[in-house]
Amino acid sequence: MNTHRQGEVPFSKKNVFRRDHYSCQYCGAAGELTLDHVVPRSRGGHTDWDNVVCCCRRCNAKKGNRLPEETGMSLIRSVHKPRYYPFQWMHPRMSGEGHLQWRKYLEPFPNA
Repeated sequence: MNTHRQGEVPFSKKNVFRRDHYSCQYCGAAGELTLDHVVPRSRGGHTDWDNVVCCCRRCNAKKGNRLPEETGMSLIRSVHKPRYYPFQWMHPRMSGEGHLQWRKYLEPFPNA
């Protein structure tokens, strides 16, 4: 049984934040967040799932127009394109505890 929504997850700032759990991918902070190109655009980096991460302003300023290795920084998680919409992404209101009546139907799907 296929439980995933068909189609690609659209690339957007909101979806990058969701993929990265609203935390900086260099230090883990959850403060003022922005997006960072792992490989800067001026060095041939693209604006896509494989090169953009959620980043706090402090780490973004520290990294600047350099590669993470050049600044002694590393990513907490590997960068990837999501393969499907997690249940919470499709309809955020359904992910709260207010919908416990659905729990028995969702038990077979541990990530739901």
